[in-house]
Amino acid sequence: MLVDRDEAGRVTVAGGPWAGTPWPDGLLDAAPGRIGDVEASIVSPLAQIEIKRMMPVWDPSRPRRAKDVEDIARLEAALRRR
Repeated sequence: MLVDRDEAGRVTVAGGPWAGTPWPDGLLDAAPGRIGDVEASIVSPLAQIEIKRMMPVWDPSRPRRAKDVEDIARLEAALRRR
C-alpha cells in the first residue's frame, strides 16, 4: 500500500481519487517486517480489520467479499491468541 503523510503527520492515501484521505489511526503501529535485508512497515492487524469492515461503507461500489469476512475472522483469531 502506498501511503503519504499530511501536514498533521497522519498517514494518508498517497494517490488516486482518494489522495489525502486519512487511513485509520494506528495503521503503521505494527513492528516493521523484513524479507532478507529489506525492511518495510506493516499494516497493523487492527487497521486491517477496520479497512476490511469499512471499505464497503467508504466505497459502496466495492461490496464486501467472502475473502474479507474470512480475513477478519483470521485476524481476530490471531489477535486473541496473543
